[in-house]
Amino acid sequence: MRHGAHDQREDAISDHYITAEEHLPDEECTETTLQITDAETKRIFEARVRIAREPDELTDPQRLTVVTGPHETVSKEWYVELLDEIDAAGINEDRLRRLAREQETTSNIVNTRSDDLKVVLTYLVEAGQYESTAEALRELAFERLAEERPALLEAYDTVRTEFEADPLRRALMDQE
Repeated sequence: MRHGAHDQREDAISDHYITAEEHLPDEECTETTLQITDAETKRIFEARVRIAREPDELTDPQRLTVVTGPHETVSKEWYVELLDEIDAAGINEDRLRRLAREQETTSNIVNTRSDDLKVVLTYLVEAGQYESTAEALRELAFERLAEERPALLEAYDTVRTEFEADPLRRALMDQE
């Protein structure tokens, strides 16, 4: 019994966070990205949040200690509502998971509606560099993403691997 209680505690969401006053947005209750620290685990992360001085102004308020002063020794109690956690590279894995789940039931056709792009891609196909315009677009897009957004591709690879490797998870998600 004790082991099960320990497992549940590790999976529980914290109910107390800390941030510096300099990170707060100008207006309360507006959606913003905020760097916060889990008061219990001391893990620092960014999240999309809403903050307020009163808990009644938020749907799911959690305590937020706002530290200020030259040595961050002065604190005020606020409240925070976490909307989405963002990893260190700025990737929202929950959004990636949702999109991967939604993609299973939607078309995989991407339409750029670009005459210029179609002409250039067709040229590459006719020049023998690619088998099809779809192949050219996939390869060029992934090359560019690998250069410009490697953290996004790595996060997606992790999400896709988790999703594909767990038939129970897929079956449960299909029921939602």
